Amino acid sequence: MTSTLRFSENLFTAVALFFFGRGLFVFILGLPSETNPDPESPLLRAISLLIYFITVFILTLRWKKTFRALRENQWILFLIALAIISILWSSIPDIAFRKAIALAGSTLFGIYFGSHYSFDEQLKMMGWAFGASMILSFMLVILLPGYGVMNTEAISGAWQGIYLHKNSLGENMFISFLVFYFLSKRIKKYSFIFKLACVLSIVLIYFSDSATSLISVIFSYLILKLLNYLSLRSKSGVLLILVFLLLAWVTSVLLVVNFSAFLSASNKDITLTGRIPLWESLWEFIRLKFWFGYGYGAFFSGLQSETQLLWRIHMWKPPHAHNGLIAVWLDLGFVGLFIFILGYFGSLGKALFTYLTLKDARALWAFSFLLYTVVYNITEVSFLSINSLNWIISLASIYSLSSAVKPQPQE
Repeated sequence: MTSTLRFSENLFTAVALFFFGRGLFVFILGLPSETNPDPESPLLRAISLLIYFITVFILTLRWKKTFRALRENQWILFLIALAIISILWSSIPDIAFRKAIALAGSTLFGIYFGSHYSFDEQLKMMGWAFGASMILSFMLVILLPGYGVMNTEAISGAWQGIYLHKNSLGENMFISFLVFYFLSKRIKKYSFIFKLACVLSIVLIYFSDSATSLISVIFSYLILKLLNYLSLRSKSGVLLILVFLLLAWVTSVLLVVNFSAFLSASNKDITLTGRIPLWESLWEFIRLKFWFGYGYGAFFSGLQSETQLLWRIHMWKPPHAHNGLIAVWLDLGFVGLFIFILGYFGSLGKALFTYLTLKDARALWAFSFLLYTVVYNITEVSFLSINSLNWIISLASIYSLSSAVKPQPQE
């Protein structure tokens, strides 16, 4: 009976991770390529609510372990509480409330995944989810290229696999590469299979024509290798190489984002040339509600008068801030941004220090993944995002880091 329950729980977790990766939405919602899934879709909302309900049920059932987990990283709870309270000053409280509850639900799933599974178990669950995504993506490209390969006005021939856009395939396969890289180091028995999965992840990234993801693979791999030689007693030269690689990674991503979009006239507004004027405009709106923001998820809802004004200025109608920190500032103000920076970047620094001190794989994973999300959020948004796989895995990484520093007692 116990083994059956555990299998059911593992199946739920793997399926939820697959869902949060937005795989097969092209079939679930019948959406064409390049279409963003509607967060208000009744089907998506029903699936999300079911996942939240099961998560809360499991967390309640194991309330002792849950309580111990919630005592760690309390900055996350403060941010969720602030998001819920923000409905009081939001101009669209009904939408802000629904989005805040969805944020709480997906955040609780991240906390559950990070605190109720060991690090190795997390890798295995993600391995199953990304392994399925990888196999299905190859099958779709080969058997149903009309779905698996993009063929739009702007993009033709790039693989999208089971996702709605080539960049989504690239982003998911980057995480897949990281997962299978760590699995190859942790489970020697199947090392060859996991290394093969790493190669296949890179193949999908290459044919997705997602240069940003390919650059992230290269630089994250170099940093992971370099960290093997870095410790608190390392000579300054090793540290300087690490800093150089970080700066080169960020610079390369910025150049690729700018150049790739510049090649297509239809995408010219999402280059840095388009993003910088957007950020300048958003700063003017931030100044109006500096301390507490517009309420979680309110600003880019399309119902705010400020959003309509922004879209009149920027005719390409940006769907989000194209920067994670600016998005947090718009939603929760400087108060929320300050708490987030202290907690998130504090966890990043803690992960690096813990790895250099203890050489613990959990700390290395947390540092590499959190670092990736920081680079990602320079031009995109995943910080405090609803049903975002990046946000969920970030939370799990942070809670795994807590167990690396201080092992949690057994049930």
